[in-house]
Amino acid sequence: MPCSSDSTSDQDGYGPSTSLDSNMDGRRIWQRSGSSGSVQSWASSLSADSQSEEAAADFMKAFVPLLFDAPNTIDQEQKANFGQMVLTESGRIWFSRVVNARRARACVTEASFYSLAQHFAVALFECHEADDFAPAKSLMNMCFTFYHEVEVPGLEPYREYLYTHLRVQPIWTSMRFWTAAFFDAVQCERASRPVPPRPKSLDQESLAAEDRKFQANIVFGQLG
Repeated sequence: MPCSSDSTSDQDGYGPSTSLDSNMDGRRIWQRSGSSGSVQSWASSLSADSQSEEAAADFMKAFVPLLFDAPNTIDQEQKANFGQMVLTESGRIWFSRVVNARRARACVTEASFYSLAQHFAVALFECHEADDFAPAKSLMNMCFTFYHEVEVPGLEPYREYLYTHLRVQPIWTSMRFWTAAFFDAVQCERASRPVPPRPKSLDQESLAAEDRKFQANIVFGQLG
């Protein structure tokens, strides 16, 4: 069923959508030693990584719009290229980023819905295999964002979300993923919540107790 016309325009930009993504831009951390050979190796490796990320960004910026606007035009070669791209960290990150930039238009056509489900499944599987939690977190959130409207004779149309088809992916039951997601949420809460003012009269032991209570409240708040 065609989506209602009240959907908003696409978001601009491809910035990271989750905090887990903020330090995972597809580049490894390189340590330089004193030898000139290691410096050259470091420089060439960094250059290769930069080229790999640029290629991933260019591919996903061209490919993802097809999933939304022209899913029936995607051929087998493009699907194979997508599969190869999400084998890499930068490919998975850029897929999640570019899709995230389209989430303002959550309602999609039926053809787009099933194409998204197919490609989300491939990406989530590779995220699970690689323990790549940053794009996985973003994609899993978007499983509850994108939907299409299903018509039922005699009844009001209902929304079918991507999660309906993707809940069988193994990452949903991965304790490694949920542990990482939990600690990330705690860190985000710690960073965003201001430390309450404390009386100057408190001694060091009392200050430590207050701090433990503050941290415990954050953790239990995330456990909800």
